[in-house]
Parts: sequence; structure tokens; C-alpha cells
Amino acid sequence: MKKCILSWLAVGALLSCQQISAPEETVLQQSETPSGTLMVNLVVPDSPDTKTPGGSTDEEKVNTLQIFVFKSNSESNPTLNVKETDKWVSDGSTTLTLNTYVGKKKVWALVNAPRQSFDNEQALMTHYSRLEENTPTHLVMVGDASVDVKEYNAAASMGSPTAANITATRLGARISIRNINLDFTNTSLEGCYLDIKEVYILNAVNSVSLGGTARTVSELETSSNWYNLEAWNDGIPAAAKAILGDRGNMNLSIGPSTGTQDLNRFFYVYPNVSTASNDNTEASPSARLTRLILHAYIRGAAGRGAGDNATHAEESYYCFDIPKSADVASIESNHTYDIESITITMAGGSSDQPDKRPKYGKVQATVTVGQWGGHTTLTYEL
Repeated sequence: MKKCILSWLAVGALLSCQQISAPEETVLQQSETPSGTLMVNLVVPDSPDTKTPGGSTDEEKVNTLQIFVFKSNSESNPTLNVKETDKWVSDGSTTLTLNTYVGKKKVWALVNAPRQSFDNEQALMTHYSRLEENTPTHLVMVGDASVDVKEYNAAASMGSPTAANITATRLGARISIRNINLDFTNTSLEGCYLDIKEVYILNAVNSVSLGGTARTVSELETSSNWYNLEAWNDGIPAAAKAILGDRGNMNLSIGPSTGTQDLNRFFYVYPNVSTASNDNTEASPSARLTRLILHAYIRGAAGRGAGDNATHAEESYYCFDIPKSADVASIESNHTYDIESITITMAGGSSDQPDKRPKYGKVQATVTVGQWGGHTTLTYEL
């Protein structure tokens, strides 16, 4: 478990909804509302080792950090929890100094998110983060803790720092695809190659609240809440494209004797509560599953780029629902969905639009030997 320790040497300040620039050292002044020191331990859970085409990733990395301290007036109505102070750092520092009053507080940590300004806790919780705010080494994370800040005066040896332990969790989810296998045995494609051109994500929800509330099914009826709805869209933000797709020629070819190939690609999406696939419909955009698309070419047989000739290779799209499990209904924040292996046994669809993908089935052939079709008795006399 990787830990980033943030020490807050918080001292006296005036209550304000405006941001306070806290000096590194402040002389404590006793008043009707004493001041205290708040020490925060920020913990970012480890994630499995990952790789992207650009190299290793660090999904626990803290690049920017903003801390909010809200006066805790209500457990049921966060609009009453007004902001006392906040501080932002973008230099990788993990030591912050904030001024706050003693008493019950709600402390929030925003990691790798754009700098924000909120008047109360409710405004923070209902603010929507955009998918393009993430990169593999700059994942947006959020955490909070309730604390009761005690009076502290280092000069007078009064009290001790109040500790707040915050676990920051990722708003997004990770989808990975690792190994690709080819098995065209006993099919018309036996002996063919599969040239993988690209892998990417369709039907990606583009926002989630900082409070962790995913878009509802009714909200997902609106196409503006999606990226790559039904097909790849080059018009989405460049940062979103970078974590949703590996476009272009991947130069990965799998042949009859190649064996398992290590694809090892990683993508990042926001929660999707959809559970219906909505295949083969002409209806308006509606809630649907997030999908991984494998775009490839089949070559090496008559009519499919015979030999090494890829000019006339057959284009083939393979579509996979995320998640695909009876135990997992939808995509959740701070969750990984790892496709350990995919085995390709047939040609895919001709279109990258999943709502128009072909339907597959299986045929079980049972062979019995029929009776003789007739009986003829022959008698010859020579």
C-alpha cells in the first residue's frame, strides 16, 4: 500500500467562504474560537502493475492536491456545511498548512482534479468530473473524513494535532485486455492469420460526480453524457481519446503457429449503470453497455488476402461487453475489469457499430446412420 502523508499545521483564521492563503508559520492568537492543528494522512491504495504503449504507469501518483475543510453542521444536509478554507498545490508537495477553527469538520481531498471553488460540501459532492481530466498517470481521486479538531497551541504546549485519515479512491475504472489467442481449427479459416489493427472503447460515460454518484439510467438517455456512442467519434476531447483507444496500426499479427500474443492494453472509463445491451435497435441513443472493440483483418486464405498479401484481407470487428459477468451488473468507480484472454475462433462483424453486430450461435450436430433405402432381391439363371 502506497502512502502519501500530508501534515497540516493548521492555525487560527477567520471563518470565510473565500479561499485563505495560509502562511507557512503563523503566531497563534487565543480568541473566543480557539485554533487547532489538523494532520491528515492521505492513503492511495495500490493497484496492479500496468503497462501502456508509452511505458509503465503509476496509477497511485499524486500530481496535484486540493484540500477542503467544511464546518460540519449537518449529517443529512451538506448544504449547511459551509467551507472554512481550502488549499491547492500542483508541485507534488504532500505537506500543506491550513487555517481552521476547532470543532467538527468534514475534510475532502481532491487528487489530480482541476482546481475548484465550492461554498459548501453539497456543491463539491454534486460537481461533475469529466473523463478527459484523467490520464494513466494522473487519475482523478477523491476522499473524505469527518474529524473533531481540538485546540492546539505549539508555543504553549497546549493539546496535540488532530489526525484525519483519508483514503483517496479513483473516480474512474480500468479496463484491460491482456492475451489474444487464435483458433481457426476445423473452420474455413484454418491456416489464416489475424492482423490486429486497433483496440478501443465505445459507449463510455463521460462524467461522474465528485461525490461518487454515477449518472442515472434516465440521464444516460441523453447522448451528451456519452463519448463514442455506438461508434468511434474523433470529435471528443483529445485527452479522452487517449485513454479510450489505441487507434491505428498496432502491428500485431497472430498466425496458426504463433500461439498466445500479449496485447496488454489498458483503458479508463467512468461508471456506467447500464445493464441492457440494446443490440439491433434503431431507437434514439439510450443507456447501453460499455464495449471493447477489437478491429482486425483476416488474411491467408482464398478471398482473404492469400499468402502474405494483405491488400484483400477481410476486415473483421469483434465486440465485447464490459462487464460480462453474472455477478457484476455494471461498471463501478475504483474497480478494474481485466480481460485475461480472448480466443478468436471465427470471423467477426463487418461494422464497428455494436448495435449492428452479427448474432452468433452454435450448432450441435448429431449423426445417426439411417436404414437402407430399399430392398431388391435379384435372381439370375445363365
